[in-house]
Amino acid sequence: MHIKQRCISLLAISCFSVGCAASELKVQEYRVAADVPNPAKPPEEFYVIGAGDVLAINVWKEPSLSGPVKVRPDGFITLPLINEIQVGGLTTTQLRKVLEEKYKEYTVDPFVTIRIESIASSEVFLVGQVGKAGAFPLTGNETLLQLLTRAGGLGVFADRSNIRVARRDGEKMTEYIVDYDAILKGDLKQDILLRPGDRIIVPEATLFFGRR
Repeated sequence: MHIKQRCISLLAISCFSVGCAASELKVQEYRVAADVPNPAKPPEEFYVIGAGDVLAINVWKEPSLSGPVKVRPDGFITLPLINEIQVGGLTTTQLRKVLEEKYKEYTVDPFVTIRIESIASSEVFLVGQVGKAGAFPLTGNETLLQLLTRAGGLGVFADRSNIRVARRDGEKMTEYIVDYDAILKGDLKQDILLRPGDRIIVPEATLFFGRR
């Protein structure tokens, strides 16, 4: 009896691992309330500045001190009078306070506003049955397969045919259901190009952990 059960288990695992039949890409859409926080567009006062971001810095009544500036790869920017200052890792609120303090040496009661012109340091969020879960900064035009590779690949108990990519655009949520093995077999339309704020969920396989 034990030998028979073991053979059945091994057959099931083998069939599951190789993927008996690759699934097609599935897409689902639904709506969310407008006041639900969007990870792709955090409020500017809480946004953490990163390399490549473009900031519009305005010092009230001081046009010579105002203008756009791009954060360098080392996290520094160069500003009039202040010269170099590290901004990477600060929120816009923290940076505003730092600049107002520094500009007090050159102008009376400086009032600084900061606007995010362009976000280049955005992240995607990976959870579930992977080698390393967490928040990952996007590195250009990165696809789902590239991200999973960076994260150490899928875990042994991952549901390879039901990887979910959740994406928000305003009040619309789109969920892509991807078959990992289909990508490996050449179905490149399932190797989705990721966007800032995407959430990737790799669930456990119900073959092993199904509900009772």
